[in-house]
Amino acid sequence: MRHLYLLIGFCLLWLPVSAQVRLTDAQRAEQIRFIRQDTLPYSVTALPPEVNSPFSEYSPTLLDDSILLFTSMRADVEEDNDRLFETSWYCQLFQSKRNPDGSYEPAQALPSSINYRKTFNSNLSYNPTRRELIYSRCLRNGAGELRCSLWQSFRDSKGWSKPKRLPAVINAENATTLQPCLISLPEYDVLYFVSDRKNGMGGLDIWYSIRKNGTFEVPVNAGPIINTEGNEITPFYDKLKDILYFSSNEHLGIGDYDIFYSEGALSQWGEVSNMGVPFNSPYNDFYFYPLADGRTGYFSSNRPHDAMTSEDTCCNDIFFYSRINTDTLPTPVSDTVTWQEKIAAVLPITLYFQNDQPNPKSLADTTQLDYPTLYNRYVAEIQTYITQSVSGMSGDTLIRGRREMSAFMRDSVAGGYGRLLTLVRHLREALLAGDTVELLISGYASPLHNSDYNLHLSNRRIVSLLNYLQVAEGRFFIPYLNGSLPGLRILTNPQGAVGPAFTTNDPRETVYGLRAAMERKIVISLPKD
Repeated sequence: MRHLYLLIGFCLLWLPVSAQVRLTDAQRAEQIRFIRQDTLPYSVTALPPEVNSPFSEYSPTLLDDSILLFTSMRADVEEDNDRLFETSWYCQLFQSKRNPDGSYEPAQALPSSINYRKTFNSNLSYNPTRRELIYSRCLRNGAGELRCSLWQSFRDSKGWSKPKRLPAVINAENATTLQPCLISLPEYDVLYFVSDRKNGMGGLDIWYSIRKNGTFEVPVNAGPIINTEGNEITPFYDKLKDILYFSSNEHLGIGDYDIFYSEGALSQWGEVSNMGVPFNSPYNDFYFYPLADGRTGYFSSNRPHDAMTSEDTCCNDIFFYSRINTDTLPTPVSDTVTWQEKIAAVLPITLYFQNDQPNPKSLADTTQLDYPTLYNRYVAEIQTYITQSVSGMSGDTLIRGRREMSAFMRDSVAGGYGRLLTLVRHLREALLAGDTVELLISGYASPLHNSDYNLHLSNRRIVSLLNYLQVAEGRFFIPYLNGSLPGLRILTNPQGAVGPAFTTNDPRETVYGLRAAMERKIVISLPKD
């Protein structure tokens, strides 16, 4: 019998989970219906017993197209249920040769120099030359909690070197650090990883550190488009497509953990999208690992293998996916959608600003700043806005106020920026296709100042977006913005403050409050006929 506590004991559920804002039953039912409709033409099969044991397997990585590396949590001796907690459990890195016919050789553990028996060893990532390995090692602290850190080993003609713990700049004190994804670029390397270190968005977040000349820089949070109050885990970055794949239990999904993706890099990301079915299920789905052919890959899940084992969902297994030949299938509806329709589908987009930004206390109608710069400054202050907005509150009012402001910052502030990046890509493709696009940009302010000041502020906010379009997509839009090329027409409409005046001078409401935050904005829409 497979052992229920394995999943609880190590893989994910022992990790801290923060309070989450839950959807209503009706909202979640509609969400599940929509995502399940997005069934993609892929087959999914569990790997054979040579890889998937009666316990937990996860974190697949294919080395040199023939060696599957993965993590397995196993017991020294499989005991009856009443003796589970007397069994010695270990977590090690394994490898299995993948044969040309798709079969696998029996799995073998990596050398003991890597698999230190006093730690849980998991979540490996290689550099392109396959001579550097970064992986997780975990130990229980005095409170019985697992604490993980990242370790590094190098391979030469003699084998793998003795692993060394990555520096403290990566392995923060009193924090868990695990699930590395190492990317090599021409001028530097990027290490994506997961941590519950301080100053995150909540729970486990995805972070990154740039490595130049062998030295890791201070890690940076991947930002609120990717990270939420819940857990974001198992990052894999496809540098050929500039896509980050990851799993989350907070973004809109159909299971506890679903697989998501977003285009971008570092802390600049487009809208987060659910991978859909069959990659996601009502169970836990994570460790997405696409192969270079773009049609096949691996992921891990505790979903049942088939209807006969529908109750056997205790432990993770590794699954292989493959794209089905679609030559005989009907053309997807999405292939017939025009770029204009794609632009219309993403609009309207609302972008939000800090109080009195840009250029505070100014009566100018222009600014030199662009919206991404202002957005990044806002993101850096998100925790301040959340904390100040609930200052003086207590009990259920404090909890509700914090959740509401956190949800606004995540879904509206960060979500709006992600939709802007999506819009810009669609807009470029529309103009390349010869389409004509008209956009209306309306600017707003909160009623903290007089109407004349608010009109100037609204203008500056509109200009910050126009400044961004000047440099976006490698300055692609400049000839369209200055009229050298036809196809793009942008109308502006500064509105100032449209809401009722504040009844208080308390900064908790007029500067940091949710109502004030919702009124400091610009809205991108299609002009009305």
